[in-house]
Amino acid sequence: MKINLFNYTITIKKKKRKQAKKSYGKFGLHAPVAPDGYRHRWIRKETVQSRNITKSGFTLVKASQYRQSFPVIKKGKFKGCIGLGGLVLGRISENFFNERTL
Repeated sequence: MKINLFNYTITIKKKKRKQAKKSYGKFGLHAPVAPDGYRHRWIRKETVQSRNITKSGFTLVKASQYRQSFPVIKKGKFKGCIGLGGLVLGRISENFFNERTL
């Protein structure tokens, strides 16, 4: 903001706050290795609906399918799935993936 006072101009600036970065702990956004013929993709929870996910070729990845520890959603619609910070891990076949990207 500039203020003119007689023959002087005074400029006032606000300090910008640094936004806090989200911390995903020790997991980060690492996904388990997908089986042969499949790919893993992170999907937003808001966009996933039970009807749309099957039509798009995705299946949700359950944490019980892997021995390593991954972040698990503990309650709600996606209970038992690998998920983190509003994202859910989905699996799609290579053929379907290649068709969608063309």
